Amino acid sequence: MITLLSALFGLFFAALLLYLVRRDHLHISHGLGWTLAIVMSAMLGFAPRIFDTVAEGLGVSYAPILGVALAIATLITKALLTDIEISKLRVRHQRLVQKVALLEAQLGETTGRAPIDD
Repeated sequence: MITLLSALFGLFFAALLLYLVRRDHLHISHGLGWTLAIVMSAMLGFAPRIFDTVAEGLGVSYAPILGVALAIATLITKALLTDIEISKLRVRHQRLVQKVALLEAQLGETTGRAPIDD
């Protein structure tokens, strides 16, 4: 039963991901990371023996914990990448604010009017 649910989960989220990317609700770079998670979920549902074989090869005694460990590692990596992207956007935003302030000051000097405050 759990394999069927995992397979349906993977197929549902694959369709949802495709919809979100096509409608520009999700950028393609984020879609690639989610694609990996969806493929792993679907693979667990369609071919659960793959995880058993990999777990056995890695010496993991309880195969389902391998999927949990991979999910946790994926979520931590996704959170880190999101924080990096947010940090870059904040720096870019701050630079844009500074450039606008400089342009307003130059415009004020050129036209003789005081800059507009928001």
